[in-house]
Amino acid sequence: MKRSDLKNMVKEIVEAEIGKTEIDPQTGVKTTLTKIDPETGRHEWDVKYDVDPRFLYNKLEDLVNYLDRVEKGTELAQFRDILKNLKNRTARIMKK
Repeated sequence: MKRSDLKNMVKEIVEAEIGKTEIDPQTGVKTTLTKIDPETGRHEWDVKYDVDPRFLYNKLEDLVNYLDRVEKGTELAQFRDILKNLKNRTARIMKK
């Protein structure tokens, strides 16, 4: 762990506010600070592992782009077409 990462973590803990919610852009995990013990400084969070459609769409897009190099007519090309279909369905869900 870099020194700057450690400084950022300490800064976040010091500036913590009850009810503050953060969503990790890479995983979609949502955390909300619920309690800070004034005696010990202990922090408690509610953690939700919700599925983020945008995150799913981006991962599907990465896979489809990766499989674009596959020759047509192969099993991997069929798999790519299935992933494209799922990506399009996910896009429709996001628009709702």
